[in-house]
Amino acid sequence: MTTSRNPLKTGKEKKFSTIKRREMGAELRRIRKRAGYLGVNMAFMLDWGEPAISHMENGTRKPQDGRVALYLARAKATTEEFDRLVALDRYPDDGCQARPHPAGFPDSLPIVTVLDTESISFATYDALSIPRHLQIEPYIRAVLRTHGYENGFALDAAVQDRLTRQPSSMRKPGPFTFYIPEAALHDKPGSAEVAHEQLVHLSILSSLPRCHIHLVPADAPVTDLCTGFTLYRHDEHPPVLHHQLPTASLFLESAHDIAYYQGQLERLAELALGQQETREWLTQKLAEIELRQERARPLSPQRLAVAEPET
Repeated sequence: MTTSRNPLKTGKEKKFSTIKRREMGAELRRIRKRAGYLGVNMAFMLDWGEPAISHMENGTRKPQDGRVALYLARAKATTEEFDRLVALDRYPDDGCQARPHPAGFPDSLPIVTVLDTESISFATYDALSIPRHLQIEPYIRAVLRTHGYENGFALDAAVQDRLTRQPSSMRKPGPFTFYIPEAALHDKPGSAEVAHEQLVHLSILSSLPRCHIHLVPADAPVTDLCTGFTLYRHDEHPPVLHHQLPTASLFLESAHDIAYYQGQLERLAELALGQQETREWLTQKLAEIELRQERARPLSPQRLAVAEPET
């Protein structure tokens, strides 16, 4: 006997929706607005009724066969958008969605935009670097260079895209919980100045009531957690797990998958430092970096005169 991966298929349509439906709906809405149409205009042109347009754009009902193609044609979608979204409409909605993206950069995926902007809270862990929601501009550049980006328009655009999306990702009530391994703070890409600026940024964010930052000590037994993941929660919809790989991402919704990663977050919570301990660690680390910078700074003529012993 086999069971479906999708916990939403219970024989009766629910009001909440899958992430695939919400991704599709958000794209349909974006394309309609770009064409300058209101929902009532689309309802009139397609002769569907306004509730049908609302259900499609909110992802609260599975579109009938062929309706996505008709909608896109009326909304003046590009050929690329038409082909991509018609293919997405046919893709199984089974609780496991895969999306390719540029190396190290899932930010611009429509499905990620929906999760970042609509979820009321999330918890995230990145085994290799500081989570993308907390990165400053020079740190982003350094990280993307490790993924093959070269100086130029593509890198500049990716950096600006990530920075623009950060505020909206933490606009909801929260909390927004970040588990950061100590190695990600020691082995920084870029210069010592970048490391210092990034730690200052983390120290400031750690004092915000909705932003919960926890350091995972270097000796914590988490070597099996080798890729980053984020668990998103929403009042009206089931949780969604974003499992990020270098050039693609998985989005999981089945109860089995959610339970597994919830267990990993509980494990991280037990191993990580508390919020106050993390702030103290960041303060101490900043002091150490500033002391090294001070010692490495060439002495000015005035300081050199003070430092020279009298003869």
